[in-house]
Amino acid sequence: MKIHIEQVLANDQFYVKITKSENFLNDVWGDLKRYLTNYEKDSIIEEKKDSIITEWICLLSVLKELKDLKDYKNFEITYSDIAKEKIKETIKNSNLITSTDFKYEFSQKDIDNLKKYGFNKIKLNKYQIRDLKRLFQLPNGANFSVQGSGKTAVTIATHLILKNLKKNPANSLIVVAPKNAFLGWEDGFNDCLDDSSDLKKEGLIELTGSHENVKKKIFSGAKNFIINYEKLLNTSYLIANFVQNNKVHLVIDESHKIKSEGAQRSQAVLNLAYRLNFVRKDILSGTPAPNSLEDINTQYQFLFPGPEYNGNRFWVRTTKDELKLPKTNIKPINIDMTKPQLRLYTEVLNPFIKSLKTPNYKKFSDIRRSIIRLIQLSSNPVLVTRKQEEEGNIIFGDNIDSDIHQALVEEENSGGCSKIRAAANLARKLAREGKKTVIWSYFRHNIEFLGHYLLRDLNAEYIHGGVDMGDDDEELNSRKYKIKKFKDPNSNCMTLVANYASCAEGISLHHVCHDAIYVDRSFQADQYLQSVDRICRLGNNNEKNIYILQTKTPSSIKNIDLTVATALQSKIDSMGRFLNDPDLTQISINESRGELPIDDKITNKELEEMINYFKD
Repeated sequence: MKIHIEQVLANDQFYVKITKSENFLNDVWGDLKRYLTNYEKDSIIEEKKDSIITEWICLLSVLKELKDLKDYKNFEITYSDIAKEKIKETIKNSNLITSTDFKYEFSQKDIDNLKKYGFNKIKLNKYQIRDLKRLFQLPNGANFSVQGSGKTAVTIATHLILKNLKKNPANSLIVVAPKNAFLGWEDGFNDCLDDSSDLKKEGLIELTGSHENVKKKIFSGAKNFIINYEKLLNTSYLIANFVQNNKVHLVIDESHKIKSEGAQRSQAVLNLAYRLNFVRKDILSGTPAPNSLEDINTQYQFLFPGPEYNGNRFWVRTTKDELKLPKTNIKPINIDMTKPQLRLYTEVLNPFIKSLKTPNYKKFSDIRRSIIRLIQLSSNPVLVTRKQEEEGNIIFGDNIDSDIHQALVEEENSGGCSKIRAAANLARKLAREGKKTVIWSYFRHNIEFLGHYLLRDLNAEYIHGGVDMGDDDEELNSRKYKIKKFKDPNSNCMTLVANYASCAEGISLHHVCHDAIYVDRSFQADQYLQSVDRICRLGNNNEKNIYILQTKTPSSIKNIDLTVATALQSKIDSMGRFLNDPDLTQISINESRGELPIDDKITNKELEEMINYFKD
């Protein structure tokens, strides 16, 4: 009996097909399927009587189990040529990561040669040189240095060395990154390379626009591209075609984005890594494990397909302490809730807590929705009631009535709820001191209300997902234009209001901005840390201040802002211990400092009176 393994194309993605012979024992076939589904529950894409189609990562991750099963049950395995090469490469990579056989003789000559390649506009510091040397000790690399430490510069230097190797030189650079990181790579090329550099002349082409536009760019003769994760989903076969005909250095920026193995963008990236040969693969992230250490495995699999991550250190990291960057001053500011806000908050919180106490309650979508509502209510309660108004139903859970909504609207018309007013007043105070400020919120309404209306006196700009990137920084009202305007030290734009998804990664504000205000935060530690480091980066040592606005609640009520802070503290501390970075540990400690957002002065009786306030 035997099985045959081959690569197949389905839905513009490459998968692996396993076909069994007619005499193959059913119990052995069941064991094989169990191995695959143990790795990933929904790993089998298609199943027929005599064959299964699955993700490459699933098969490559159970090679040892497959070999043991083959030896024990005594069956034969045949392969197509492509499948055989892919499995051989996986075994080779697995051996490389645990051995000392792979060594690139990195020397001072490599650093000196960077000047000949046009890398003349900046000088790598000793930590960047140390990281560069360590990265070349393995065939693929991970740079988990803190945000703003110069990872892009190190990666450009890495590519220049690869581009000029005598044996198997790279002739192409492909970067996969969030769209908001494109500007950072554009700046990296301009900041590092002079006009004599061949790489600078070639440029880094943005693969944006329609499918036909992307196709045209790929086949234009250009060699270096940057593409976002979402666009990669629909154009991966175009990228694969290009890679098969070139010697590509593949870089994944903000690699924590592929932490979820089952996510579409993770599979798109992993499929490229598994089925194609690259001169080298590198991943970059300052926050590689934002939720748990399990986030590391997919990133490790991208670099070294095969067994799951086993704890070996495969990354480099430069810390803020090594760079002598200033410590961030985290300053929690407690904000009193208004009466209608507290009433609304309680009416959402109590049913939510009651539902959690219900046996076997596992409606995670409902839980997530309730948590988001609580964060909205703490941030700006009119976010919730306006949504109900738009849907033609002011009543929420048979408890919220038009009186509450009207009171909240009146609050907004008079300058906003407590947090919004506090953020605006603090931004004005800092502006009077000549300081520019970035204000963070998750919610589009908050961003537009602050940036477009409330802070017009500070010539504020705002950015969220609805603001186009723009082709250049001269395109009025584009993301690039707004960032350039805020970063101009001579402009009167004193405030930038943004959400995390659009600005927390890929931009540098540290030369002009040293103060950040947080209207709200969520449980996503990566976005929070990334946003902090927009203003705390290599190249500026001004004192940095982080103002965390927290709504106060009575001691008898669960406080969502405190819950978020505690969760962030745990996640940041866990990542700090994993990366052996005392700076992250200190940030975690700072999260627990300051006066707790609990108002012990409000009694239960007073709370009940407040709840009844709008009933009377």
